[in-house]
Amino acid sequence: MIADSQNADDRRYKRGFTLLETLIVLMLLSVLVGVSGLLFVVSLRAWDAGLIRGGIREDVSYAMEKVVRDLKEMANGTLRQYSSIANTIEYREFLPDGGGDTYAFYLYNSADTSFDSSYTEDLYNLRKANITQGDNPASGEGTLILSDLVSPDATAPATDLTVSGKQVTVDVVVQRSDETVRTRTKVRPRNL
Repeated sequence: MIADSQNADDRRYKRGFTLLETLIVLMLLSVLVGVSGLLFVVSLRAWDAGLIRGGIREDVSYAMEKVVRDLKEMANGTLRQYSSIANTIEYREFLPDGGGDTYAFYLYNSADTSFDSSYTEDLYNLRKANITQGDNPASGEGTLILSDLVSPDATAPATDLTVSGKQVTVDVVVQRSDETVRTRTKVRPRNL
């Protein structure tokens, strides 16, 4: 009788998994693989968005530092809107001998048909033109400072370069892919 009992136990353990048990395990494994794949895709998208935002912030930081430094070192009494065009700042650099070149920070997009205060495109470049050396803002001449700025005519938030009294407000909104970064700085030039 003991032998019959052992044979019955051995047969039960050698039988293996039932079809139902195998299907349940496969279903649980597929759910785990699906969830882990979804988490991986979401984390990759977040990583890419972070890289884009980081790149934008680095570019904006460089541009703002350049604009602030240039405006702080300008000559006395030479800050104004360039040719009465909104979002364009004209200033003269300060040199100890009293001389210096005249510069303008302006927004430019080559698809615009004229250089006036109407902004018909979605994205613009912030450029710096040396007016004394013959750079023409109307044709986009000068040094590129920052690209992919949202049009000043866009709904908020929008890019804005403003001179009011002795203060310059530089409000830039950069948009790349689906990421938007906004930075605003007010500058009071030292020599005004």
